[in-house]
Amino acid sequence: MKKSLLVFLISSMLMFISCNQTTESSDHGALETEIVADVEFRDFGPEPFVFNIEEYTTQNETYRTSVWTGEYMQMTVMSIPAGGDIGEEMHSDIDQFLRVEAGTGVIMMGDEEGVFNFEERVEHDFAIFIPAGKWHNLVNDSDEPLKVYSIYSPAEHPHSTVHQTKEEGVAAHEAHHNH
Repeated sequence: MKKSLLVFLISSMLMFISCNQTTESSDHGALETEIVADVEFRDFGPEPFVFNIEEYTTQNETYRTSVWTGEYMQMTVMSIPAGGDIGEEMHSDIDQFLRVEAGTGVIMMGDEEGVFNFEERVEHDFAIFIPAGKWHNLVNDSDEPLKVYSIYSPAEHPHSTVHQTKEEGVAAHEAHHNH
């Protein structure tokens, strides 16, 4: 009886270890630990918060969810569906940082609505800086969701924002800026 319990415990431990073992990264050949954890999607701000930003970004299935909102800054995660975009927008007093974690797309920027004189392809690991006052749009030109996180300074959306779809996000933006 003791031997079978010991075998069961050792087997369980080995299964746990094998599920969380070190794997070789396909990008750089470096070793990295791959631990997939369930993430809790809620706004943790303005309290101190440390987390795996790539896991949150890639596991997010909503158009936009705020993960941290402070007094001077906000971070959201976004999932833009295949063929979709964030929509043409401009933040007059907000600098914005975007980072692509999965998928590919095109970022466009310009000084006038509908006039983009800056266009760049973006993909995994690309960072995008959008100065306040720039019209911009990020278009997903792939057949899989474009996963990005966005940092706004100052915060752009109310604490605990969740927009399931782009339409919800546009409606909330219009309601917020028309009051």
